[in-house]
Amino acid sequence: MQVFNPRRLSVSVVIPTYNRQRFVRAAIDSALKQSRLPDEVIVVDDGSTDGTPEVLAEYDAPVRVIRQANRGRSAARNRGLRAARGDLILFLDSDDLLAPNCIERCATILEENPAVSVVYSDAQVIDSDGRTVGIYSQVLRGRRPSGNVLGELSRRCFLTVSSMVRRCRLDGEAFEEGMEHCEDYDLWRRLSANCQFHYVDEPLLSYRFHEAMTNAVDHVEILQSEIEVQRRFMAMPQFAELPRRLRARTYCAHGIKNAVVGRMDVARRFFRKAMWTSPTYPGGIALTMIGMCGARALRYAIVQRRRLAGNQLGTPQGPLAVVRQEHENDPDRRTSPNEAEVVGSAVLGENLQRSTNVV
Repeated sequence: MQVFNPRRLSVSVVIPTYNRQRFVRAAIDSALKQSRLPDEVIVVDDGSTDGTPEVLAEYDAPVRVIRQANRGRSAARNRGLRAARGDLILFLDSDDLLAPNCIERCATILEENPAVSVVYSDAQVIDSDGRTVGIYSQVLRGRRPSGNVLGELSRRCFLTVSSMVRRCRLDGEAFEEGMEHCEDYDLWRRLSANCQFHYVDEPLLSYRFHEAMTNAVDHVEILQSEIEVQRRFMAMPQFAELPRRLRARTYCAHGIKNAVVGRMDVARRFFRKAMWTSPTYPGGIALTMIGMCGARALRYAIVQRRRLAGNQLGTPQGPLAVVRQEHENDPDRRTSPNEAEVVGSAVLGENLQRSTNVV
């Protein structure tokens, strides 16, 4: 009997960092304490002005440090990607941590399933001190499919940036350096057109919430970036081939985001488009009718929908509330794109709740 013996693929971990003196050592150490060691760990210092360079100087092979003038996180990731020699790329933000079996689990899936190009997983949510405050899939609820994810991904970004990707699939598919927020969401959008994804339903990383997230994020800009990525989704030929109901759900999600930033006319147009696309989809009908009742009624409906879905972001039970109990103050810390998306959604949720108090 012939036994399938997949070729062992090499792994590069790419860590961009900027002024993360407090966290970067733990991130690198988590990559070096794997049950299956990476072939290289590439750390791109994007012009740090704190003690980050001194921390990085403590490491030697397999850690490689690249320094550049400050150009932003996308440029730092792209620099690391160009320097990587591995067959598989695992992106890791410098304030997050890998579970000890992360590389082994993800690389094995890709070795045994040649059709799969991206592996993503659940995550623990931790605070500044590394204490677990939640599970990502329970804080941000919703489907996390395997296979063709384009339909679900067009509604919302459910991947963290710490996902493993075949490097051959990233040829010409880099992070867009002109995007200030959601550049990882846009990368997953492009890959979803032709790639199969695989979801691992266990926490293979720790995703850190910390106080810099509430200080350094322009929440409206984040939501506007999400709207732009959704607009790009809807312009894709593959999106037009999705079942009508899936397209209608994306139109509703797009309308809701526009309503939150105050574009009520755009929101109503997409609710009507959802209703016309899939007349049997109740979301389009309900949102169209509620939208006719005015902005206040629509915002109230959005808040109630968030609560019914069990979304804890922006609630007293969510991890952001735990983070806000911390009283440290370090203005030099900068927020990663995935943190920005999550925290932006959280604070927008709180703002919606405050603006829809019904007498």
